[in-house]
Amino acid sequence: MIRNLFNRQFAVLSLLFVLWLLLVSSSIEAQEAQLTEDEQNTIEIFKNANRGVVHINVRVTKESQFEKYERESDTGTGFIIDKEGYILTNFHMVKNMNQIDVILGSGSRLSAGLVGTAPQLDIALLKVDDPQEELFPLPLGDSSKLQIGQKVIAIGNPLGLHNTITVGVVSALRRSLEDSPLELQNALIQTDAAINPGNSGGPLLNSAGEVVGINTAIAESAQNLGFAIPINFARRIIPDLIKMGHPYQPQLGFSAREITPSIAKLFGLPLERGLLVEEVMPGSPAALAGLRGGERVVIVTDRPYILGGDIVTEVNGKELTSLSELAHILLEHQPNQVIRLSVYRQGQKIEIPIKLVKMQMQF
Repeated sequence: MIRNLFNRQFAVLSLLFVLWLLLVSSSIEAQEAQLTEDEQNTIEIFKNANRGVVHINVRVTKESQFEKYERESDTGTGFIIDKEGYILTNFHMVKNMNQIDVILGSGSRLSAGLVGTAPQLDIALLKVDDPQEELFPLPLGDSSKLQIGQKVIAIGNPLGLHNTITVGVVSALRRSLEDSPLELQNALIQTDAAINPGNSGGPLLNSAGEVVGINTAIAESAQNLGFAIPINFARRIIPDLIKMGHPYQPQLGFSAREITPSIAKLFGLPLERGLLVEEVMPGSPAALAGLRGGERVVIVTDRPYILGGDIVTEVNGKELTSLSELAHILLEHQPNQVIRLSVYRQGQKIEIPIKLVKMQMQF
């Protein structure tokens, strides 16, 4: 009798438990059904990428005969790129700092070493020594395939708020900021995904969860105008940063001025677009290849123009209209490779091959 009663009670409890599980499952399914496909995509990206985004604390400490004190500190973001513990962030985050701490997604706090820097690209590479099972690298995408209007996601630590996510779109491509280095002119990704102090160095992700940019700056006089460095710039220099601590950039050895229709009209130039070669450094690759600079100096509103030199119109068959385009092309090449300049000289178009030499970037 007692056993039968116990069995009945157990059966009832089991049935209630099963019903509870069904209700919970139905509730979860109902909640998921209410999510749009885009929301589910955003949630999934954050779950996966959150583990690979790190909180960076940097500071400068000074020691005197009597005490050790902190002079300056800042907070920012970075992200893990491989199981070796390498982390990408912004150069301006670590500039002049002598202590760098990294907080992983798991909460572990580690001391990071500075492996290499590329100040002209605002990129720095750090490294932490940690068990590989605690490192979750983010996949690097292809920033050259970005399109205006596509969804992007920023993850970072704005105002020190650990791993905050914001969502937006690619608002524009090939943007420049005032006083930005030549290498970053006409190159930045503009996004309306909210970026604030502390987001610097964090990843900008696409809908596949791939890093397509490194968040680097905001427009202080506006709202929701953020800018990111294309990840392809970092991909090109990571091997050099690991090997040498700095990137190499081939130097051609000539200075030039961008030609515009107004400049062409002012000086009677034969072309309205291209680079007017003004000076060629003696002994440089450009000089050895035979590129010619100008000989006649003309002053216009206190600005000197050197006329009479070659006009560079193409590089490797690609039309050239700005110095920033030339800088971007050089970033894609390795020392000792040959590039071919199409040059307009005295009414004729000629081709000048220039062998790139191995020279360290000048910062």
